[in-house]
Amino acid sequence: MKTALILSTIILVTLIGDYLIKVASQKPSGLTTPSFVLGAILYALPAVGWFHLMRSHSLSAIGVFYSTATILMMAGLGVFVFKEAFGLREALGIGLALAAVVVVSH
Repeated sequence: MKTALILSTIILVTLIGDYLIKVASQKPSGLTTPSFVLGAILYALPAVGWFHLMRSHSLSAIGVFYSTATILMMAGLGVFVFKEAFGLREALGIGLALAAVVVVSH
């Protein structure tokens, strides 16, 4: 349960960081905006959670779950918040990511 909570927090903080960096990227002075700075800080915070997870889990196992969840959440963020296109290529990529979770978890 503790592992799931840490991993969920890492994913959420990463997603918020991605959102803020995407918002900053849409501005001419993007790298100097508060959104970029906060997004970059949020990118650094998950390192603490990763440190604790790596003490008791293999990187390959937690990495695949993290990557897949992050891909799903970022795709949703792109489509629903930023109105980005979602086509066959993106769907195939997500399908392969989910297949990786199945392979690693068995």
